[in-house]
This record gives sequence, C-alpha cells and structure tokens, in this order.
Amino acid sequence: MEQELARAGSCLVSFKNDSAIVITGNLLGVLKARGQSGTPFGIRVQLAEAEAFEQDQRSSLAMQKLLLVKQRSQGKHLWNIHARACLVMALLYEKVGRKESSREQLELAKADIDRYKLDAQYPYFAIRRSSWERIYGDKKTALFFAREALRTAPTYHLLLEEAISHMLLNRLLPASALNERMQHCIAGVGLYRQLGDYVGCSSMFYAISQIYYQRKNFRQALAYSDSTIVAANQAIADGNEKEKTIGYTYRLRGKIYEQLGLLDSALVNVEKGYSVELALLEKGVSDKVIEIDARYQNKYKQKLIEEQELALRLKNNQLGFSVIIGLLILALAVGLYAGFRRQRKARQKLVAQNILIQNQATQLENLDAAKSRFFANVSHELRTPLTLIVGPVNTLLKGNQFSEKQTLLLKTVSRSARQLELTVKDILDLRKLEVGKMPLNKEPTALESFFRLHLDQFQSLAQWKQIHYSSDVQLAPELMADLDREKCRQVLYNLLSNAFKFTPAIGKIEVTVKRHGNRLSFQVADTGPGIHPDDLPHVFDRFFQASQNGRSSAGGTGIGLAICYEYTQLMNGDIRVESKPGEGSVFYVSWPITLTEKENTPLTPLHIPEVVELYDIAMPVGQPMSGNASAEATSNPRPTILVVEDNAGLREYICLILSDNYQVITAENGAVALQKTASAHTPFDLILSDLMMPVMDGYQLLETLKSGDATRHTPVIMLTARAEPADRLHALRIGVDDYLTKPFDEDELLVRIANLLKNQSVRRQEVLVDNKEGDARPLLSETDQEWLEAFERYVRVNLASDLLTVPALSETFAMSESTLLRQLKRLTGLSPVQYLQEIRLNHARSLLENGTDVSINMLASQVGYKDVRSFSRSFKNRFGKSPGDFLYTTPNLQSKNTK
Repeated sequence: MEQELARAGSCLVSFKNDSAIVITGNLLGVLKARGQSGTPFGIRVQLAEAEAFEQDQRSSLAMQKLLLVKQRSQGKHLWNIHARACLVMALLYEKVGRKESSREQLELAKADIDRYKLDAQYPYFAIRRSSWERIYGDKKTALFFAREALRTAPTYHLLLEEAISHMLLNRLLPASALNERMQHCIAGVGLYRQLGDYVGCSSMFYAISQIYYQRKNFRQALAYSDSTIVAANQAIADGNEKEKTIGYTYRLRGKIYEQLGLLDSALVNVEKGYSVELALLEKGVSDKVIEIDARYQNKYKQKLIEEQELALRLKNNQLGFSVIIGLLILALAVGLYAGFRRQRKARQKLVAQNILIQNQATQLENLDAAKSRFFANVSHELRTPLTLIVGPVNTLLKGNQFSEKQTLLLKTVSRSARQLELTVKDILDLRKLEVGKMPLNKEPTALESFFRLHLDQFQSLAQWKQIHYSSDVQLAPELMADLDREKCRQVLYNLLSNAFKFTPAIGKIEVTVKRHGNRLSFQVADTGPGIHPDDLPHVFDRFFQASQNGRSSAGGTGIGLAICYEYTQLMNGDIRVESKPGEGSVFYVSWPITLTEKENTPLTPLHIPEVVELYDIAMPVGQPMSGNASAEATSNPRPTILVVEDNAGLREYICLILSDNYQVITAENGAVALQKTASAHTPFDLILSDLMMPVMDGYQLLETLKSGDATRHTPVIMLTARAEPADRLHALRIGVDDYLTKPFDEDELLVRIANLLKNQSVRRQEVLVDNKEGDARPLLSETDQEWLEAFERYVRVNLASDLLTVPALSETFAMSESTLLRQLKRLTGLSPVQYLQEIRLNHARSLLENGTDVSINMLASQVGYKDVRSFSRSFKNRFGKSPGDFLYTTPNLQSKNTK
C-alpha cells in the first residue's frame, strides 16, 4: 500500500490528477473496509486525495477533505501532515481571493515548521508565501521567498518545488532582466520534463517565447511557441482540459507574424487564439452551470424529503396543511428563480459572444488594411534599389565586353529585376484601387488586331512547353472601341500566365474573344489540375494561396487574379471561374465597350511587351543546358544530378553552377522529375528540388522518392524560399538529406552536394561488400529503418552529453563495438564517428539558420564539441561556410546586429 501511495504522489507531482484520485480512492476503500482510515497512513492517503482534488480544480471537495485531514492530524500530533494541509488550504483561499484566511493558514504552517523542525516543508511554504506576496503583498518579499524556495528545494530533492520556484522567479524578476529570466525558464523546462508535467512545460516554453519576442528574435519566438503548443496539447491529452496556455500562445504568434510582416498568418493565429480561449470560457461556464444545477437538485431533493417527513408528522393536524402549501410555494419560487437566473446568464453569455465576434471582425478589418498599407510602403521602398539594379545591368549588357556565360548571368539578373519591378507595380496598383485613385485611360483601339497581337505572343511559349495553344478572335477587322489597353492587356496576360503555369505538357489552352452587342468578352480555358471547390470562392482574394490537403504548392504572390478582378470591376465588368478538380478551369471576363468610327478616330500605335520580360513562366534567356538523361549519362562518367525547378531562369542558373563538375538533367515540376527518374537507364546520383511547384510540389516528390525501393537511397536536397521551421521539419520527417534556403551561396551549394555524393559513394561500396559476403537483400528493411530511427533519436537527445562514445553506444544498444560499426556502415555508409559528426554538424547548422542567439563557443558545446576550433574547421569542411558566416547571413541575427 505504501507503493500505491508513492505512485499517487508521483502522479500528483506530474499533475496526473485523475490517476491520483483513482489510486487514493481505491486505497481509502480498502482502509475503510479494514477500519484503518483514521490511522496515520490513512490520514496521509486522505491528504493526497485532497491535493489531487485541489489540482483538479474541485475546490469545494478539496476543502472538505482538508478540514477533516487537518482535524485528525492535529488530534494525532501528525504535525508534518497538519502543516502540509494548512499550506494547501492557503492555496485554495488564495485562489478564491480570501486574503486573510490564506495568510492565517500560512502562519499556522510556519508555526508548525519552526516548532517541530519540519525543514522539508519549508520550500513549499516559501513558494506559497511568495505567491501570496505577489498577489496581495510586497513584490520584494515575494522575490525573497521565491529565491528561498529555490535555495532549499534541491536539498530535499523536491523537483516540483524547485521547478515552481523557477517559474515564480521568471514572473517576479523585472521585465528587463531577460538573461536571468531566460536561465530560470530553461531550468524550469528541464525540471518539468523530468517530472512529466506538460502543463509546467507549456508555461515555461511560453515564457521563453515571450522573452525572445521582447528581444525581437521573432523566429526563435515562433520555434518556442511551437514547443508550447505541443506541450499544451500533451497536457490536454493527459486530462488537463482547462490548459489555457495554448490560447495565449496563438495570440502571441499573431503578434510575432505581424512583426515579421506575415499578416495573413498573424490574422489566422490571433483568430485561433480567441477561438481556443472562447471554447475554454464556454466549457468553464458550462461546468459551473452543471455544478450549480447539481447542488440545487441535491438541495431540492433534500427539501422535498424534509417536506414529506413534515407532512407525515402533521398528518392529523390542520396546521400541517398550511405549512406544506407554504413549503411547496417556496420550492416553486426557488425553481422559478433558478430558471430565471440561468436564462439571464445565457443571455449575458450570448451578448458577450456577439461583442467578441464584433471585436474580432473589427480586428480583421484593421489587419487587412494594415496589410495593404504595409505592402504598399514596402513596394515604394523597393523601387529605388530596383532602379539601381536594372540601370547598371543594362549598361553593362550594352557594352558587349563579357563572355557568353557572364552575359547570360547578366540577362538573368535583368529579367529577374524586371519581374520584381512588375510585382511591385501590381502591389501599388492594388493600393491605388483600394483608395479609389486608379483612373481609366481609354483610347480608340482596333480590337481584332489588339487581341491577335497580344495572343500571338504566347505561341513560342506554348511550343517550348509542348502545350496545344489556340486563340479564336471572333471580331470584325474594322471594329473600333474605346479601351484601356494596359489594363485589358494585364487581365489577359495574368489569366494566360496562370494557365501556362498549371497546364502540363500535352495539355490544352484555348482563348476565345467575342462581342455581344456593346459588350466585349473573352474566356481562357485550360486542362490543368483544376481548383478545389473550397478554394473557388477565394481565388480573386488578395494574397490568397490555395491550401487544400493533397494539392501541390505552386508559390506565387496571390496578386495576379486579384488585379484581374479589380480591373474588371473598375471597367464595370464581370469575371468568374468554373473549375473541376482534375479537368481544368475556365475563366470568363466581360465588360461594356463604347464603339467608335474608324475613319474619324486617330490611332496610337500598339505597344507589345514581351512575355519573356513579364512573367516567371517564360522561357530561359539562353540555350538549354541539359538533354536526354540516358544518352548523356552514358557518354559522360561524371555524377548525374537532376534539378527540379519550375522557374526557368533559376533552373538555368543552377545548371550554369553545376555544369562544370556534374552532368545536369532538368525538370520543371515533380511529375516530370518522376518520369525522368523512371525512364533513366541508370539512377541519378543526386536530386536537387524546389519546394513550391505546380502539378506536383517538392513534398509530394520527396514522399514518392523515399517510398520507392529504387529511389529511396538517392540523396535529395531541398532548395527553397520556404525558411519556416515547420516547412524544414516536414521535409526532414519525410526524409530529405539536406535543406538549403534561397537565396543561396554558390560555394555552399557545391560543398553540400560534394559531401552528400561522397557519403552516398561510401554507402554504395559498403552495400556491395555486404552483398558479396551474404545474400542480396533490400537496402533498408523495415526493421533496419526502425533501429536507425531509434538510434538517431537517442543521439539527438544526448548530443551535448558524454554518453556519445562508441563503447557507451554499443552498451546502450546491447551490441559489441564491431557489430555497431558494421550496422552503421551497412545502413548509412558511415562509421560511428562519421555518423555522430554528421548529426552534430547538421544540428548546429539548423540552430544557426533558425537564428539561435548563441555564441560559437556555446554552439560547439551544445552539439558535443569541446574544442571550438575543431568544431569550426569541421563545420566549414562540411558546409563550405564557417559558423561565423551564418551568424552574419541569418536574417534575424543580422537585423539584430544592425540595430
């Protein structure tokens, strides 16, 4: 029974209240059956049960139990139990705001501690006194007792009291004492993890996230807010349904995303935070109503019983009838009053919900306006540096003094700057439309020649992408009308660019232009993947990105279709879309026109911008640098790399970088990449892939590659603009070998590729040796995969400890050193030392790229290096950059250093 009571105590320490209640209840049942509930052991069990009820927020029941425990322990001179009961009662009184009652219980507990030398109870007393002073008394006194708790708790191995004291010190220290508060928070996380208390973990992670927010280290704040949510969800899963930290965390994430300029994400997180808090509030109100109703029902039943007994006693007494009638009327009045109170509370709750919804709607409108202003302001600021890029580059190109490769690179810069310039223009146009300052510049236009000239611009693009493209202009050659040519052209080009972006090879794009009376209309139909029904109502919203599960992510700004909609509305027209997933989409546009006479109208010449200059769907400015995979791979012994990138200019730039050392094959999306992988006579040595692509994105490609026996061991590098920790973690969970963010350093990319190819070569040699020594079998079975995952988890948890030696690892995994060496060589191609180095260096790089605010010395220590020079040397050999280079190129650290 002592073991069961100890188990209940462990549950209390880790806040597993339901388990503690069940265990203590069973023990009390046995003790009552034996007549031993009043023994010292029985009183200890009752105290544990009372503490469990208190932690489970069942205050009334906890107080009843504690009063009984306090009375029995005092009668039997069990002062240790008596002092503890007083301290728990002080906590209950503190919660309900009974200041003096709480102080009285604290003084009783302190008297017991002093009189009977109960030193082990002092840390908890110090915590309760610190909490009381924080709410009702002096902050300096609260800080003193919190430090007293931290000083004395380790002496008696009171981990929970030590963890709580760290939490109190974080709250009591000045807001400016960031470093000291951070130390207490980190120490608190470690202790709460050791205790298995996820409520405490979530609270400490939230505090760390707040500190990083104060430091303006927003990416670290986001990372720790992820940890807060994970811990809070675990706490909820363990039965702590009233865990409030998760709501606060989503609201803090909203503030962080707002500071980062990601206003869509800010809005989503703020809204989610309010939803979580509202749900908790509703649950709290519901639980309270149920509790009050239950109490009322019990009292009402008791009153009825009393009335029945009274009626029997007064059966033959005439006076009894009057009393019964009076009591019944009283009971009815009580019932009516209770019903009225419940209805009034329900109405108040409904009013509060309506106010909250109205406030959220106002916040949404304000956030949307702030988002538009932010993008407009940033766009204005971008124009000057863009001018200083485009002008000098064009001047250099006119000089004709560079090699073919240099000229190609300069043209790539010029075209990319032009695309960025047009994106800036679109954002500024959206702002003008929003404030009603966008004019219509109509001029007489020959409609048939206008549309034919612009539509023919896409013929070469269709040939290059192997798409069947046709245009049908059903307009008379003599037809003239007043038209805002630039806005009409932009609507047409935006719709066609979307069609070409999402339509695969051998697909179809058809454009039809007609006139119906005084109304001009055209439609753009494609055979692309289509639009999910849930996304259809939002395709014309500003900055909208489709996010349906299972759909590829194609990137983009979410501006093009919004511009089409706004321009069409400005011209008093209509735009709509019809789409079926898997069958394609059709966009319909129409607006009224004013016809003019041709002979009486002076015509201005048409300006036809090139598609190549306007959209990132365009063909590359140079010649393709790769061809058929099978033909080139057999004629050139160099390693073959498959580059998967939907942007033609970037695809060509990567080819330029890699072509001196490798054979390069290209694909414009994941689907084409899989086709080339299947048709290649020999497997590719490495795959370099973008993340956001049409048809099939990088995640889908990676999942397919890592699930296939033929491609599972092909190294894959993600090269993407998505730098969020969640994106990186998602790719790592699928099995990506390396993750590099754009813009990237050429030398760093080459070093990472060289290292992965080197490791892959060693791994293949080991597999060949093993296959010669034994039977041929799959490269990595399910059992091997599970063992390797468990091994990696253990290594990552103990990176900074002294446990990561070959003898210690072999003992932990119950195998000899030679067996461990063979196992790792067979599964990874690396020796244990090489494998540990790979894990350490990759973890260090991840910390640096996420903007972790640590020195190089601390970073080396965190990943298990005792010599910082050895760490820096190994890091540079692995990634082509020293750790210091990352410190000055990581965005949030760089911005911090410049402030």
